Amino acid sequence: NPDTPGSLGIAISEAVEVAATSGGSKKYSLGSVLNHVLMHQTVIGEEALRQLAKAGEDKVDLVIGCAGGGSNFAGLTFPFIGQQLRGEADYRFIAAEPTAAPSLTRGIYAYDFGDTGKMAPIVKMHTLGSDFIPEPIHAGGLRYHGMSPLVSLLKDQGVIEAVGVHQRACFEVGVQFARAEGILPAPES
Repeated sequence: NPDTPGSLGIAISEAVEVAATSGGSKKYSLGSVLNHVLMHQTVIGEEALRQLAKAGEDKVDLVIGCAGGGSNFAGLTFPFIGQQLRGEADYRFIAAEPTAAPSLTRGIYAYDFGDTGKMAPIVKMHTLGSDFIPEPIHAGGLRYHGMSPLVSLLKDQGVIEAVGVHQRACFEVGVQFARAEGILPAPES
């Protein structure tokens, strides 16, 4: 539909359709927000733990990560969460998500389809509904209706907190950070 701004849910539906109807390809591996992708991303958090140890920092109190569909947030926080669940540390975790796609802060925790066309498997997640289409002005993060199952479970069990942040406020603080620190972060981060 040329009149829609699109979403990851629509893209997944289209990819499943192509895989199901093309003669040469009969399989499609879902990624992005699913649990196996989160596990691959944990190399980010493992690196953060090693960098902290190298800097002589053995304790942090708060771990904040951006959360669009969950893989970026999980990649950073899951190694820290593992330490906490094993009783090795005590942290506070905050998932910062866009107010334009607020699945953790405004969605419901329920079984839902991972795509708009309702062809992908259903999973239990925080969701705005598989037919949700974010406003076309949403620039940062993932344009998706749900949050990964593992991140959703951690939110439901109270292991993590979530806050919604408007993209303009994020970009304004990002500019301030870049000017003050001389570091230019990725727009989503």
